[in-house]
Amino acid sequence: MKKLLPGIACLIISGTLAGCSTQATGGEGNELGELKRQIEQLSIENSALQLKIEEQRKEMEQTNSNDGAVYSAKDIEEYPQTLYKKISLDIDMDDVDEIIELYVNAEKMETGGFAWDDGQTWLLVVKDGDKSYPLYNNYVQLGSIDFSMATFDGIPGIIMIETMHADKSVHKFSYDQEAKGFVKETLYKKENMFDQYNQPASFALFTDAYKRMKEAFANKAIEALEAGDRNSQDIHELAMIFEPILVDLRDAQRLFETAGELNPALSVSIDSTLNMLNQMVINPPTADQFDQLRSIHEVFNEGEEEQLIIEEENQIHPDIINKFQMLDSILNGNY
Repeated sequence: MKKLLPGIACLIISGTLAGCSTQATGGEGNELGELKRQIEQLSIENSALQLKIEEQRKEMEQTNSNDGAVYSAKDIEEYPQTLYKKISLDIDMDDVDEIIELYVNAEKMETGGFAWDDGQTWLLVVKDGDKSYPLYNNYVQLGSIDFSMATFDGIPGIIMIETMHADKSVHKFSYDQEAKGFVKETLYKKENMFDQYNQPASFALFTDAYKRMKEAFANKAIEALEAGDRNSQDIHELAMIFEPILVDLRDAQRLFETAGELNPALSVSIDSTLNMLNQMVINPPTADQFDQLRSIHEVFNEGEEEQLIIEEENQIHPDIINKFQMLDSILNGNY
């Protein structure tokens, strides 16, 4: 925002100057002219910003409204800078795994985090041998793209989460044998009107989130605990160690949040855990914080969970609920 010239007390109504307390003569006249120019420039910039926001809103509405569109194989001229996520799955049910990849035009730093800008280009693509099926290839302003895999009525599908500004949508892509391409269906927008497949999608997102959280606490936290044993206070070293943990937990938090929006029975939060780890990076970590992290590591390092969700009852398995309760107890100093 440009700073208006001082010394002129005016009432600005709808871009018009009125009630000036000084007479516009000589130097003051020049200042008044400059003030008018600044106001006109601010009005132009404001109009341009509103137009940009409206264009992005319409673009997102158009993207969300093309349900039933078939995404066929085609060449991809240019890939974004970094591979963000990759999964192998037989999604067209031909007994051969396809590769599902998500790319983002952002640099991956040495710590494992990303050099995010206000917006990035994202590409979600399915690779089947020499064929590529781009399912999403757009610039996302103030948002992100993520995906998980789920089974809908016995058919595998891709769940894509699209966030932009304050909007969020969840889409399903499944392969259509007759159309020889992927068909898109919107499962969820803010008003949550499209709930046919919300439960299967929420189960997949919750499972993906839990796996990322477990990876962070059971495996990636080991190096952080070793730094605590050495009583390391090197801020750069700690940032390098903690950033991969935080990356996984931020992704898990976003997936848990969306799973809860699709299916309130799966609502959980790891905000307090993220806050603790952020504080361990921002400020020199304390012995108590390392003790808390060690206890969390022990909770999530106890073997493999047989079941995360009781799908027929649409509820989180009691063993998993117990782990989240232990997590809260550790953070509250009651464990």
